[in-house]
Amino acid sequence: MENVRERVSWYPLGAAVVFLLMVLAASYAWVLVATPSAAQRNLVFWYMERAAGFTAYELLAFTAILGVTSSSGIWDRLRARRLVTQLHQFASSLMLGFLALHLSGLHLDTAVPFPWAKIFLLSGAVYRPMETGFGILAMYGIAVILLTSYARPRIGQRVWRVLHQLSIPVFVLSTLHGLLEGTDARSVWAVWMYVVPSALFTGLLVRRIAARAS
Repeated sequence: MENVRERVSWYPLGAAVVFLLMVLAASYAWVLVATPSAAQRNLVFWYMERAAGFTAYELLAFTAILGVTSSSGIWDRLRARRLVTQLHQFASSLMLGFLALHLSGLHLDTAVPFPWAKIFLLSGAVYRPMETGFGILAMYGIAVILLTSYARPRIGQRVWRVLHQLSIPVFVLSTLHGLLEGTDARSVWAVWMYVVPSALFTGLLVRRIAARAS
């Protein structure tokens, strides 16, 4: 088995932040120039919010699946532990960027007002408060997981492992948020985008728990 020490690098997070700032600046400038009316701008921001939300969810599912398979030994047998670790870090950071795009689209689309207080506070949600609350809780869970992952050398491996278990309820809450509140949630294609990664993650998680219990 390949014994590779996992390292936590800040480079993926930095790359994701740079990418996010570039996309936000370019997209906002393009919207202001290309869409003179408020209704057209709202439509663009609505599309941005939907597309970024789907992308963030699929990246979250990808990182969750990589995480749940990390202790199976499969990546060691394939001698891909280092690559998978780096991919997991980069995808997680990139997911944070698309989450920010998702929240920005919600805020900038004035057709359904979402001031920052309603986006970040559980008590501020008016539109489908329960479903919105699922998303807000998942967002804070993601923040805790990412920040503690980069702070792992300071907080220690044991504390990090305990906090990293939040990835399971975060994934469940994100799935519920998308299925119950998403604009496209009733579309067959959208449902499959949630069902397939959820089924894969659940199956791998059950297999991991069974392997540990045996």
